Amino acid sequence: MKKKKFLRLPISIGLFSGLSILTSCSLIDSVLNTGNAKENPPDVQVTPPIIIKPKPPHSKPNIEKFNPKEPNEESKNNETLIPIQESEVYLTPGLSNENKEKVLNRYNGVSISDYSEIKEYKRKDDYYLEYIDPYTNIKFRDFSYHQDNDGSRRYLLDREGLLNLAQEFKRKIPFGTEVFDLDSININDFTVINQNANGLYLPEFKKIFINGSIFAEKDFSSYEIIGGLMPTIFHEYMHHWATTYAETGILDDEKVNINNGDDINKRQTTLIYYNPSTTPENTNHTHGSQQFWNAYFASKFYKLLNYDFNKKSYIEPSTLYKLRINSLSPEENYPRNLLHMKLSLNDIWRLSNEFQTPNYLFNNPPTNLEMPYSPSGAFTLSTPRLKYNFSLTELIPREYTKYGYESYFSINDENKSLDNEIEEKATINWFGTRFITLDKKGRKIKVFSPSGNAEDWSKTYLNNFDSPTRQYWFQDGVGINPNDGTRKDNAIAFPNSVFDISGFRYIENKNNKKVKAKLPSVKSKNRSLEFYKLFLETMGYGKTISQIYYENKVTPVDKNNVKYDRSAANNIKFSGYLKANEKVSGIVLKGKNGIYGSSKFKYLSTFSFFGHKNYDEGAKLYEIDENKYYLTTDRQKQIENRYYPADAGYSENYVSYITNDYITVNDDDTEIYLWNDINNDNIATDDELLLDKKITLPTQRAVSSQRSTNVSLYDFNKFIVENNDNKTIIRILNKRTES
Repeated sequence: MKKKKFLRLPISIGLFSGLSILTSCSLIDSVLNTGNAKENPPDVQVTPPIIIKPKPPHSKPNIEKFNPKEPNEESKNNETLIPIQESEVYLTPGLSNENKEKVLNRYNGVSISDYSEIKEYKRKDDYYLEYIDPYTNIKFRDFSYHQDNDGSRRYLLDREGLLNLAQEFKRKIPFGTEVFDLDSININDFTVINQNANGLYLPEFKKIFINGSIFAEKDFSSYEIIGGLMPTIFHEYMHHWATTYAETGILDDEKVNINNGDDINKRQTTLIYYNPSTTPENTNHTHGSQQFWNAYFASKFYKLLNYDFNKKSYIEPSTLYKLRINSLSPEENYPRNLLHMKLSLNDIWRLSNEFQTPNYLFNNPPTNLEMPYSPSGAFTLSTPRLKYNFSLTELIPREYTKYGYESYFSINDENKSLDNEIEEKATINWFGTRFITLDKKGRKIKVFSPSGNAEDWSKTYLNNFDSPTRQYWFQDGVGINPNDGTRKDNAIAFPNSVFDISGFRYIENKNNKKVKAKLPSVKSKNRSLEFYKLFLETMGYGKTISQIYYENKVTPVDKNNVKYDRSAANNIKFSGYLKANEKVSGIVLKGKNGIYGSSKFKYLSTFSFFGHKNYDEGAKLYEIDENKYYLTTDRQKQIENRYYPADAGYSENYVSYITNDYITVNDDDTEIYLWNDINNDNIATDDELLLDKKITLPTQRAVSSQRSTNVSLYDFNKFIVENNDNKTIIRILNKRTES
């Protein structure tokens, strides 16, 4: 008799475990000012609780009808559905205008014709609204955070906002076929996510959880709330992306050092050591969780972002003085403990990702030393938290947020923070969210929580992102400040950017003298296109089979436990890319006794994974004129800043696919064939197999259902697809262990 396996939510962290991945900007880093920041240092605490305001007189949910294909012209409400335009998604080149319209209508499609069709569900004591997007198949859920005395429940987004969130996901999140392997995005599900984190990704369950409490009861519009949530959703989705494609090294493959893995023709694995729960007691000792990364991706990522650079940066004292105008101690013009003064970028990498801390970094800096990375000194990192923030697990979403996120707020918008503070109104903008609330003793406190994009960029530029006056940001030492015509200072704290950082300076010893030096051009020029191409290569863009996915079957047992059906992992979906002019119906599995499985393809003429040419300055999405929506000029510039595959040298016109169905793999060394269903009977026969069509696979990465997060789960099979002896096969990587 087989024992039943139970898995507790959230998943505990252990060696080789399925890790719960926390977001970039933990809410524990919110700054709470209790007066004048120059006189009273801010307290760093967890997020203040939601203060419920009196129920408004018109609190019924908006359930009016709307046209699912066009904006609701009867309503002047800015929060109605805004169609995604042709310029906002990559369409397969060569489509006719008629087909383009069909493809865009499908991309913009919704699954309801009336807001009331978004149903409310109950789970134990929790209530939530759920909307399933018909294109991505993602379940978007908004959990109620409060129930009024009359029994009505309050939701952060409500029905209309939830629909808009699903639409904005398709507009602003870079994704490929891996999107179909994501189960859900859950807002304010505090059974799973606690108040100390902005976001959580659970790879075992393929679910994202978002804490939106900081935006509740602030009189923010739906647009502002979605704009506040999206950096965290972007971050958590990139965890999903990395788990699918990058953190997929095979245990038996050749192991190589991070410096030596950038051969695209070799399938190799790089070991990374991840320890998010580091404590002062073990901070200078070995790490906890061994991860298996695709070596090509890890090595190129490491080098393109200059994590191999081992010199400390140099910023002029006069620049520091200028930046620190709102500092906690402005009289200290040249503080010694700023993060970039204590550690080089390579020092940080080694502390965060290597098994053994190098001797020269042992207790250097001291474990309890708080090292500021904001000029004010309010935002700091100690070595234990550094290991989490700069682990490769965290760096993928952090660096791609810097690189690819498109803010809903322009960095050049009028600064209303100080005026709103006087009126005790909340402010949300490119930099983050500011508001006034009450502490446990009923005293008013000022709160600032940075946006994910602003906080992540603060690890590159010594930005005044936490200053209400917002002066001197992105000082790259090149050109003129547009506002006052002064020369831009160099405030580059770390060279971890693929955009131009030619103004970066560091100190080098030459002939026993310390001199200022600059990076060679290869490490400081704009490398954004090469960075984007790395992500496309890692996705397997243009390969016949780019990745496979196993089925998750989870049955709730009680509020905190689920039962996992491991046998479902034998059920596999395939995804990949085919030339637009190829006629292929689907894929076939053929074992020792003939064909035993097949599935047709779901084709996609859209590709939504984009990169950027330069850093994003943000943009208001739209304007309204006579009840019609128009993209703003800033939004048009934002779109023009994108890269798509054609920019990266992919000249073929590809369409992507994912199989409609899971196929149960019954035989080891099963052969895989493309299939053309000639008679349209949905039954694959030998004469319909496309024997002459070569199946291409990524050369540097395995096509496998093994992920670094499921390596240790020996009670279900992991599969790998390989080309052997002119045949493409799928075989078992490990035999399932019964228990």
